[in-house]
Amino acid sequence: MSTDEKALRDWTGEEREELLELGHALFACPELGFQEKGSAAILTDFLKKHGISFEEGLSVTGIKASIGNKEGYHIALVADMDALEVRNGDKAYPFHSCGHSIQTAVMAYVLKRLKDQGIVEKTGGRVSVIGAPAVESIDFDTRRRLKEEGKIRYFSGKQDMISKGVFDDVDCVISMHINGDSGGPLFDINSTLAGFMVKKVIFHGKASHSGAAPHLGLNALHGASLAMDGIAYLKDQLPPEAGLKLHPVLTSCSGTVNVIPEQAVLETYIRANTLDYLLEAGEKFDRCVLHCGQALGIETEIQNTTGYMPFAQSAEITETVHRQMLRLCREDQIVKNVISGASGDIGDLGYLIPAVQFGFSGAEGQIHSARFSVGDEENAYFRTAQVAEETVAEILSDPKLQVKNPDFRKKKEFYLREWLGEQAGSCG
Repeated sequence: MSTDEKALRDWTGEEREELLELGHALFACPELGFQEKGSAAILTDFLKKHGISFEEGLSVTGIKASIGNKEGYHIALVADMDALEVRNGDKAYPFHSCGHSIQTAVMAYVLKRLKDQGIVEKTGGRVSVIGAPAVESIDFDTRRRLKEEGKIRYFSGKQDMISKGVFDDVDCVISMHINGDSGGPLFDINSTLAGFMVKKVIFHGKASHSGAAPHLGLNALHGASLAMDGIAYLKDQLPPEAGLKLHPVLTSCSGTVNVIPEQAVLETYIRANTLDYLLEAGEKFDRCVLHCGQALGIETEIQNTTGYMPFAQSAEITETVHRQMLRLCREDQIVKNVISGASGDIGDLGYLIPAVQFGFSGAEGQIHSARFSVGDEENAYFRTAQVAEETVAEILSDPKLQVKNPDFRKKKEFYLREWLGEQAGSCG
């Protein structure tokens, strides 16, 4: 009997069929962030069928389903629920091109399996599946409307849930994400994610006739152009390990060929590998654009949108996840310590709570495109479920593995105040 067969022998044919049915149903129901009503209905129907209690309507469409002892060590299996918008020719539509439907199906089924086996009750612990909406930073018009209606406070599902206390009783987080194509390495562990912030800079000049009286105007485009040069030089002020990614784009400019432009708009993401480097880069960027504008007498307005924190994985939980992977594959089938320029709001959770997000292969086509599909269902669904399930079981069975953040409340207060920009006293 192979290593895989030994590790997966406890899965019945009925369980395998039911997990795939759940995964296919969610994949066929792609919805953008904070609009995952169909996905939530599929998930709650599954939970009701198996007698698992849950809260719904968290941050509009989020779900928290729990089993076990409310006083015990609490592991959260966190899954993203939203889809991306892809384009095929002239048609744009929601599509699960990032594989979030797999996360949701697998984590829900792991919770069902843990309930059936009685592991949580035997250990006195607690396990929750938290289906989080809106990790993808898209469709801002909908999110602005929801914020104006008072339904959300932040554009990210996990950020909104954090601010509302959904994770306050969680001790550690286990998550996963599809990262690789079928036929390659099966898993990756201890990968980092970059943090990012969003900057929009509006240069306010003064219009004038560009031929007859250019000296009576203030060319906003000149301010933006000078700032672009300054930003290019700024990139050399942080070391390579900072992972700085800064690529500003001029998104609008007023005026015509015979009118001095009175307004120019520059927009960019700022990405970095650590929170310290990210904050430093943001401060340097602000100084650069402000002083470039001042050098030409042009008013400069900076609008900030909160992004996601960098993600550093819990070393202790990573070790446990690694042990479970080795029950299913060889060491050379696991990729380690990748430094990624991608971002996710799992970084915000990882700042507050010990967390992992292991990667798994199984994709066909291209992630984040209309050509995405799941090619290796054995790895994408069943091996990932086995890793998550056995990781939970080992952690709950061994108190030495039950890591926590003793400074959670202090860190959350800092996070709400300095990162999300909430007023003092708002910590839940």
